Amino acid sequence: MKQTVLITGAARRIGRGIAETLARAGWDVVVHAHRATMEAEALCAALSADTGARTWHVAGDLAVEHGPEAVFDAALAQTGRIDAIVNNAAIFARQPLAGATADDFDRQWRLNALAPMLLTQRLATHLERRSGAGCVVNLLDQRIARPDAAAVPYLVSKKALEAYTLSAARALAPRLRVNAVAPGAVLPPATEAGREAAGEFPLSARPTVSQVAEAVRFLLEAASTTGQILFVDGGQHLL
Repeated sequence: MKQTVLITGAARRIGRGIAETLARAGWDVVVHAHRATMEAEALCAALSADTGARTWHVAGDLAVEHGPEAVFDAALAQTGRIDAIVNNAAIFARQPLAGATADDFDRQWRLNALAPMLLTQRLATHLERRSGAGCVVNLLDQRIARPDAAAVPYLVSKKALEAYTLSAARALAPRLRVNAVAPGAVLPPATEAGREAAGEFPLSARPTVSQVAEAVRFLLEAASTTGQILFVDGGQHLL
């Protein structure tokens, strides 16, 4: 039986690239989107036509109370089973600590950290009920390896998800493997407010969406790998 993966924030950018890569690799794909519903539906149609994968679209706000649980349950109602989750949905805001408010921390915490945590727990419960095994891959950021004073609430949320990745890998084994990919500067920000210099790359080239997606695929399919954080950043975390 083919494996089914739920990818959050999959209608655009890196999430879309992950969905395309996994569909080509033989996965059935649930494309989650909050507002980009038309793009998500179009992506599902294209993936099914191009790869033969079964695809579904699920909408929902992961940042609201009970939002992650509602998204998971809606996906499960359509598919009947979920074997893996890629927690890709996130927001990035340049917010120095001096001007950061409680709302700045809370908004990014809820989507970037809490939602992946709750979705992981939901998957673990689902797998236990059907005596199955599965995997979660969280999308982090190469910033976790070094302080970033220009985006403190964002960095704190990603550091929390890093800690959860390692703790959940231990707590949820052997039924559920939990890993993460930490990309560097892959694409320009979606808005001018988040735009910043890409920085230097020891490998002299920024990573591509397809390289990040292939790293996600590797971790989803690496049966002996859990608790790992794979940097796909051209070496930026070393600087």
